[in-house]
Parts: sequence; structure tokens; C-alpha cells
Amino acid sequence: MRRAFVWLGLAMLGLAAPPAASEAADLEKVRVSIIPIGDVAPLFAAVQQGYFREVGLEIDTTPSAGGAAGIPGLVGGSFDIAYGNVVSALLAAQQGLDVKVIAAGTNVTDPKLDATGIFAKSDSGIKSGKDLEGKSIAVNTRNNVIWLYARAWVKTTGGDPERVTFKEVPFPQMEDALRQQRVDAAFMVPPFSIVAAQKGGLGKVGMPYSDVQPGVDVGLYVTTGKLLTTKPETVKKFVAALRKGVEWYNANLTTEALLTLISGYTKADVALLRLAPVPTAPSRTDMAQVRKTMELMIESKLIPAPLDLDKIVDPLAR
Repeated sequence: MRRAFVWLGLAMLGLAAPPAASEAADLEKVRVSIIPIGDVAPLFAAVQQGYFREVGLEIDTTPSAGGAAGIPGLVGGSFDIAYGNVVSALLAAQQGLDVKVIAAGTNVTDPKLDATGIFAKSDSGIKSGKDLEGKSIAVNTRNNVIWLYARAWVKTTGGDPERVTFKEVPFPQMEDALRQQRVDAAFMVPPFSIVAAQKGGLGKVGMPYSDVQPGVDVGLYVTTGKLLTTKPETVKKFVAALRKGVEWYNANLTTEALLTLISGYTKADVALLRLAPVPTAPSRTDMAQVRKTMELMIESKLIPAPLDLDKIVDPLAR
């Protein structure tokens, strides 16, 4: 899908068109693994607004289920940059993989704008982690930020996460899995959480990010230390253009242009997206929040000891 994935979503909406052959030949291609969720809207905004072309880059995207899936492709050479999450990045570094955080992706600073959540059927009787003991929660991948904070929320609300089954279900399929009772609950993110909430029959029983760690840094962009060393200017250009995308995104939170953009690559209906607030996007990584997440990873035995974050989070990201 790669490049076609970007341009199909945008061209169908009349938002952009692929550069002419002669122009494309002059651009440096950057292969990016993404998750087709609301979090990557600033990246798509930077593509749509031409910010990457302005610095001589062509963004070639490939969707994945999550950072735990995208990072192996990054390290294996299939991608130059991957959108993932703090947990997957730190876990990869702990395992000795050559990953470097280069840009912030998303955070949760205001509970009122937190559209993520643990959802369950309205008649399930599930209201806490205690109620989920012996039951199942859908997460996009295991050992990632969704999995970690789902476990932490279960514990925070009186349950034992060791008595809960965590099933891997891609974000776009979570609602169906929940309605068809293949899982008892699901940790959903925008736009899928917004769409599911508006259809009825499902209810939000908790907000793991806001309930467990207010202000948490969730998503981020990573590359390899090798690429950062061999093509430092390319990475700098990517980060600079992405930040312009963040600025455009934050300036258009309440506009139809942004909702149409998100709908284009997620296929979510604009009318439903319009019913929920859109959170701002960060331009810098919050190191204090990353440290808190690292401590939670140690508590959950994902990593054995603290990591040297200065070796993992590049100055570009701060």
C-alpha cells in the first residue's frame, strides 16, 4: 500500500495530488510505518500542506497494527522512521535494538479531551478492573503502551491484571469484536472510540491514560541510530516538516479541514468525528512523563531496571 495509502486517502477528497514525475524524482523518499489512527493526523497534515515537499522529502507510508509491529520493520530496514509508542521504543532499546526517538507524537494532558478508553457493552455490568477478572480486554498489540496502561488501569481500579486475558485485536476491528462478544472489553483510541461511542450499546468504563498517569506521553516517532548518523539532515528535515504539521493541526482542531483529513485515512465518518473534541498534539517529548512510563514498565516487569533515556531520546525530540 505504502505511498498509495497516503495519496488514495487524500486524492479521493481532492485535498492533494501526487507530485509530477519530474518533481518526485527530485525528492528523497522516506519510508514511514504508521498506525492509521487520529494520532498521526499531524503527519498527514504535513503531507497535505506540502511541508515535506518543501524540504525535499517524499513520505511513503505503510500502515501497521502498532509500534510493537512497526519497530521490527524499522530495525530490519523496511522503514526509515516508525510511528510507535513510548513503551515499544523503550522495550526495543532494552532489548539492544538500535532505536532513537526523534519526535513527539501524542500525549494526554486534558482528561476532558481524552477520547481513548476502556469500552464494554452497556449491559455487561463491567465498571472496574475488578469486574474484568476472568474476562478479556482487546489491545492492538501486546507489550505496548495500550497493553501496559490497560493492565495498570485494571490494577488501579481493584483488579488483578494477571487474571485478565489480553487479546490482540487491530483497532479497526475492536468494535466488532466487542459487539460480537469475542472480547469483554476493549481499549479503543480515536477515531474508532468516537465512532463506537456514538452508535450506542457500548459505554466507556475507564480512561487508562488519564486515570493512571495524567499528562502521559503516548506516541512518538523513532528511527535507527544508524540512519541518524548516516543521514542526519534527512532526519532533521523530517522533524522540522512534521512540527509544521503539528502547528497546522493545532491551529485547525475545530475545523472541517482537519476532520476531513482524519476521515480520509481512517475511513471514519466526518459527522461522527464532529461529535467529539480533538486533543492538541505535542511538539516536544516530555522526558518526565517518559520516566514515569519507564517506572511503570519496571513495575510490570517489561524491563528489569531503569534505562539511560539520554541515549534513547535524541535532542531533536526534546
